[in-house]
Amino acid sequence: MRNGYYNVVATMLLVMNFERTRSVQDLCGLCPAGTFCGKSKNQTCIPCPSNSYSSTGGQRACNICTKCEGVVKKPCSFTSDTECDCISGFHCLGAGCAMCDPDCKPGQELTADGCKDCNPGTFNDQEGGVCRPWTKYV
Repeated sequence: MRNGYYNVVATMLLVMNFERTRSVQDLCGLCPAGTFCGKSKNQTCIPCPSNSYSSTGGQRACNICTKCEGVVKKPCSFTSDTECDCISGFHCLGAGCAMCDPDCKPGQELTADGCKDCNPGTFNDQEGGVCRPWTKYV
């Protein structure tokens, strides 16, 4: 009899905890962009702290704003990440243009390892272009 009693109590505690967790999760879906869902019932939707954002509602945490290496096109807000760009003579690297690399000069092309000189028999006459084979005119 005693074993059955403990099983019933344990089952009730599990169900109560599940219902409490589910009710907090249900409230998380109501949290708009720019906020995140708190862990307790008293903290349903908390605004994102400075230098962070959530672009969609129902988030459990806010994302850290991207720091630009080049130029900030659009600053981070509570609902969107920073938009970055590079100054003239540089091109974007990585997701969201968080880093900038110098443009390749004529006679070079961009590879995974950076700017490399054109191989023999190829050329590039433009800044930021690609190396192309020499052509023979007859």
